[in-house]
Amino acid sequence: MIVKQYKNMRKKFEHITFIDNRELFDAMVAYEEDLINEATAIGALDEQGADNEYTREIGRVGNMCADYESTYMTFKHLKFKSPVVMEFA
Repeated sequence: MIVKQYKNMRKKFEHITFIDNRELFDAMVAYEEDLINEATAIGALDEQGADNEYTREIGRVGNMCADYESTYMTFKHLKFKSPVVMEFA
């Protein structure tokens, strides 16, 4: 399998395999957003299902962030209210 490589892509947090604190989580989320913006600007995300360095790194970071959220963060449950029923005459 050939993965397209980009010369200017810089990987941060290459040595990180697990997020265990909020500061690192926040830094990783910001890094992921930067990656998405950079990949969009150079066209690395133009093709649906593209397999390149950017998509792999975005996936790696996204998985670590999702693992941290499910392990360490608690979210309030969403409450759904009854829909408003409007009658038109």
